[in-house]
Amino acid sequence: MTIPGRFMTDDKGTFGEHTAHVRWPVIVQNAIDDMKTAIKEVETQDGKTQGESIKKGLVSLRQEILDDAVLRPFSEQEVLVGRVPLSFNEYLSQRKDAHWFNSEWLFSEVYLYRRINVLFRFQRLWADFDIFDRLKQSTFESSLYGVTELALRYRSLKSQLEKRSADDDETLKLLFKEFVDISLWGNATDLSLLTDATIEDIKSIQGAKVRQESESKILVNDTLKAWEHLKAETTTTAGGEVRVDFILDNSGFELYADLMLAAFLLQSKMVTKCIFHAKDIPYMVSDVMLKDFDILLKDLKDRQFFPVKDELSQGALDLFADDISDHVKNGRIEFRENSFWTTELDYWNLDKTETKYNGCEIFQDLLNSNLVIFKGDLNYRKLTGDRKWPRTTKFCEAIGPLATNGISLLSLRTCKADVQVDLPHGVDEELTKLWEKDHPGQGSWWCSSGKWAVICFSAK
Repeated sequence: MTIPGRFMTDDKGTFGEHTAHVRWPVIVQNAIDDMKTAIKEVETQDGKTQGESIKKGLVSLRQEILDDAVLRPFSEQEVLVGRVPLSFNEYLSQRKDAHWFNSEWLFSEVYLYRRINVLFRFQRLWADFDIFDRLKQSTFESSLYGVTELALRYRSLKSQLEKRSADDDETLKLLFKEFVDISLWGNATDLSLLTDATIEDIKSIQGAKVRQESESKILVNDTLKAWEHLKAETTTTAGGEVRVDFILDNSGFELYADLMLAAFLLQSKMVTKCIFHAKDIPYMVSDVMLKDFDILLKDLKDRQFFPVKDELSQGALDLFADDISDHVKNGRIEFRENSFWTTELDYWNLDKTETKYNGCEIFQDLLNSNLVIFKGDLNYRKLTGDRKWPRTTKFCEAIGPLATNGISLLSLRTCKADVQVDLPHGVDEELTKLWEKDHPGQGSWWCSSGKWAVICFSAK
């Protein structure tokens, strides 16, 4: 197998190039603006002084990007204080000529968020501050329509589940498909892309009607393969633990949708335990940290945050929050974090040979899982190495050793980057032509628009 190179930030006409030149400066500027607000809310002079130092660092970082500066290694002190994995410096020691606009997209994007985090780690009073929290919360709060609708849907589906007969696998299969779709399209609220999304934008991509219309937008759909696999695992391990792991993506609405899928799996008794894997630093604007789980449950109970007035909606929100809290209390849902998820390493490093940055440790643990669900676009990029695979390349080929190393995985991804595999012949050409009509010169960007999705399964 010939392994293609990775997408670069200087690949002309790609979404990766656009990301480096346009999106990154905007993201850092948003962080600068949020720091201005946060500093005003600090009461102590030390806090304000340290906050100003962070803001100054963010301004310099943004200028670095605009100037296309060399990607510098982290200093010894930055590595120590910022708890930066040495994989970043190992990479840069081999690519000393890497610039912001001439580097591997996957590396430089992850590197950006590590650089941001180091600025906060150096200031004691701000070390654990999540610069993206304000945006996470405001966007989730704007998702009232979608949150309420899904809570009511959960209540209804839970009732159907409780009433079904024990041997009614057909109903269970239909509900499995519904909750997988909910989890899939929850990714459509990726904050790092929807930087200017309005309430109406968010509402439009969260409604049930839109999800139904979006069926035709799922270009690869292995839901039934995943269903058959999990059903077989449940049968084989009758009476024992059946475990599903979620490698998380975004907080807020997407995490809410992921928890819905987990609640269904547990309620249906297909699964006995769900483990959620979160990030250890503020990352990619919207990614889930451990704290975001507790915040979400608090938000669902807060009638000022979600001001629903009718008793039915209030009851549905409370029911879901209570069910999740009960699962956590009884050990059926567990949250974990690990620095591996915020390194630049792709998931081919989930292997027993990767002993330096926790790849081996996580790999050995995931072997105990009956199904590992990788959520979102970045996880898909890391599964495929963010490489320039022909778009008809089989998924099992593009994920390399992950196809045969003993982990059964399901990737739920709305397409928001240049990498794409497993398409039937002719589909890429058809969609490129369609997108080109309204986006001259950017036909291939259909794959970065978030309008299409894939559900890809690989059995161990």
